[in-house]
Amino acid sequence: MFALIKRIFVGIFLNIAALVVCEKVFQYYFQDFYFQGDFSKLVLLALVLTLLHLLIKPILRFFSAPLIWITLGLFSVVINLIILKTAGFFFPELVIHSSIVWLGASLIISIFNSFLRWVK
Repeated sequence: MFALIKRIFVGIFLNIAALVVCEKVFQYYFQDFYFQGDFSKLVLLALVLTLLHLLIKPILRFFSAPLIWITLGLFSVVINLIILKTAGFFFPELVIHSSIVWLGASLIISIFNSFLRWVK
């Protein structure tokens, strides 16, 4: 139980960092990534992203395992994009206009979330 709570808190911290990095990078290059909420909304968005990553992503990976194997792991990017779009559906404060920015943001967030595997 303590390990799960620890993973959730580390995941919230990592997702906050990932969202800030996404906002800085894509705001500088594309002007297409906006988060229009305050810090409490950012923490809630990070919590939702963490819970989706810890609970929904393993289910999606299980059902799409053949596609992941056929594409040599590239379908995992689509799964990360689905998770980010789902979180964006619940938080209209997250505004992303172009599909390239959606893809880039999902890659950055998945890189940050890959560190969650090391937390036990």
